[in-house]
Amino acid sequence: MAYVLLILASIIGIAVSVFYLRKNIIRIKEKNKNEPKAYKRGLNYALTFVWYGYLLVFFVGLTVNNIIF
Repeated sequence: MAYVLLILASIIGIAVSVFYLRKNIIRIKEKNKNEPKAYKRGLNYALTFVWYGYLLVFFVGLTVNNIIF
């Protein structure tokens, strides 16, 4: 039963991460319209993808770990 709850929590975590990633990309697009420096515009995207990439790898790893073992 614990495995089912962990897998369910990880699937919910993946869904929430993807939802907020899409929401933040839209917010960054709006924010970058007023930013004159190109490196700051790029840094906004890079740090966002690093953070959400970490979250997605964590939740996928949690799912795979509990399915296999």
